[in-house]
Amino acid sequence: MNTIEFFNAFISPRCHKVEHTFEELQTFKDGAVLVKATTLYQIYQHNVFEVDGRISMRDFYRIAAQYLYYDKYICTHGTEFYYYVVFNTENLTFQLTEELTLRRVEANAPETLDDIEYVVHATTRRE
Repeated sequence: MNTIEFFNAFISPRCHKVEHTFEELQTFKDGAVLVKATTLYQIYQHNVFEVDGRISMRDFYRIAAQYLYYDKYICTHGTEFYYYVVFNTENLTFQLTEELTLRRVEANAPETLDDIEYVVHATTRRE
């Protein structure tokens, strides 16, 4: 698997930003999990087999921000980014790593943060 396959096959395209709207996020939000940015990068590193083709953490975050909605958790220790991700259950690599992947996501869920000051949500409803 390469980087493009990670974002288009391992992660379901149904959670990709297209319209960048509150309404679009609502269409898949209930089926999504919030994945900490560093955790998503670790999952990427473990599943992209072309070691020479892997991108840097900085580039990964830039690409992920283009593909995925995210919330910013402002904490006393710093800012944490959490992406809304729908994993593709039809993807063989995800099927083989599902248990470990979901455990890793759960261990780093926003609920584990104990110093949240406020959250900047990906989108807000326009009145």
